Amino acid sequence: MTPKEAQQKLKRKLAQIEMVRTNDVPRIIKEEAVNHYEKSFEVEGKLDDAIAPWPDVKRRDPNSPWYGFSLGATSPRPGKKTKKKTTNFSPTRVLDKILTGETNELKNAIIGTIKPDRVTISNDKPYARVHNFGGKAYVFGKTEFTMKPRPFIYPSAMLVRAIKEKILKTLKQKNLV
Repeated sequence: MTPKEAQQKLKRKLAQIEMVRTNDVPRIIKEEAVNHYEKSFEVEGKLDDAIAPWPDVKRRDPNSPWYGFSLGATSPRPGKKTKKKTTNFSPTRVLDKILTGETNELKNAIIGTIKPDRVTISNDKPYARVHNFGGKAYVFGKTEFTMKPRPFIYPSAMLVRAIKEKILKTLKQKNLV
């Protein structure tokens, strides 16, 4: 191979690597990050080299007035007699995972946005920030309380490794390394 041929081959490889950088890498980061953060909802905690469990919720504590709470539910609460038609107790809410709600809205609202110079992972639900970082919240918009943080979007060494592995796999598949 002549020096000129080697230079041309190198230019072609660099152009291919640039295509991977601009097209594949942002998509890989977005997909890996969204999947990683969605898994936090399955394991009920911050997922990294180990799981840092989220603080439990009062609806799973039998001693809490919020035990089994579900707005508009009609099942009687165990050990409680009531004449009310609506008791707001649901036996399934006792078993539901933390932050899933009855709709998985918070988990399903994790999105990745690709821009020319970055990938942003976010959640547009108005209550996402207080769940992720903790802070002042209100019960039915009235009674103030301090919510404990349950981070579902956070820095993760495990995620960074997964992204690097996927990028390397892509480069190998395209014969660039």
